[in-house]
Order: sequence, then C-alpha cells, then structure tokens
Amino acid sequence: MNGVRVIILCKAPVPGRVKTRLMPAYSAAEAAGLHAAMACTVMARARSLFAEVCIAADECWHPFFAACALPVVAQGTGTLGERLIRLCHDAFAERVEPVLFLGTDSPHMGPQRLIRAAGLVQTHDVVLGPVEDGGYDLIACRSDLPGVFERIRWSTSHVLDDTLGRIDALGLSGALLDTSFDIDRAEDVVRARSCGWVYDPV
Repeated sequence: MNGVRVIILCKAPVPGRVKTRLMPAYSAAEAAGLHAAMACTVMARARSLFAEVCIAADECWHPFFAACALPVVAQGTGTLGERLIRLCHDAFAERVEPVLFLGTDSPHMGPQRLIRAAGLVQTHDVVLGPVEDGGYDLIACRSDLPGVFERIRWSTSHVLDDTLGRIDALGLSGALLDTSFDIDRAEDVVRARSCGWVYDPV
C-alpha cells in the first residue's frame, strides 16, 4: 500500500528494561524475548502491507535493529509526546503523505485494522486505535499536527481521552477504530495467542 508512511516505535529488547509488567510470570530474559517476538511480528505485518516502513528506535546501535532489514531512525529524548512531535515533523518535512505510528504491544493486530486506519486518514486529520487500558495501539496523522501530542497524560488511562480532547480543541476531524487491547500482563499473552498471534521466539 502506497501513500502512507509507517513508523514503528520500538525499544531494544534489553532484559529488565522491556515488558517488565510481564514479570514475575516471565523472567527478564523471557520478557525481553517476548518483546522481540512481538516487535518482529508488527514489523513483518507492516512490511507486508505498506511500501514505506521504518523503525524509530531508542538505541539505534543495538544489534536487534540491524537484523530487522528496515530503515532505523532515532526516537530521541523526551516524553512520548515530544518524540512523536519530532518524528511527525521530520516525516512531513520529507514527504506529504500521512504518517501512521505503531507500537509493538499489539502483535495480534489484524491487517484489516491497519488498512482501515490508512484509509480513514485520507479523509480525517487524526485516526486512533483505542485499547482497553485507555490508550491506543496506533495513531495516524494526515499532516504535521504537533498540538495533538501536547498536554497528554502519557502512560495513564487518560491518554485516549486527552488526545480526543486535543483533537476537539484544535478543531480537527478524528476517527476511531474498534477498541482492542495491548499485551501488558501475562494473561494478555494468552489472549493474543487466542486471537491468532503465533509466538515465535527471537
């Protein structure tokens, strides 16, 4: 699919620094392995659907990213909002196509969710994929809209509501996908597998 640039925000799979909420059901090494497998699934699905996909990494030099066969850019420092603002601005400075941001916590996400988001962002300023914990598993923007990422209480159950409030306050058009879920807890791994995700250790 052309006309949308996909940017996958991804942390390096360092034990003890990723998916810590999966512990103690999983060891630090096992949680890092799950994170790597989740990221690989998300990357492979995006590559199968979109012509332009890149990784926004926290540690670009980590060997994991060298094996992903995708362009890698630095997330940089700051809050998630500050990083998204910067990544969005840089993307639109190069091209005018919409940008679709993905995390790596929803490897069970079906292709139709991505395709629908890519379609809706052609006619809406912002598209959000809500998840049950009050956040979202994707956000797509039709243009450079830094205000959308400001005044958000990141890493809380208010992320979605705050973002919708910003969209409304800025007079933008927004679209919501159906509510899904992220993998945050051990039971979510089982749930993701029941939705069709095949865990392939990396």
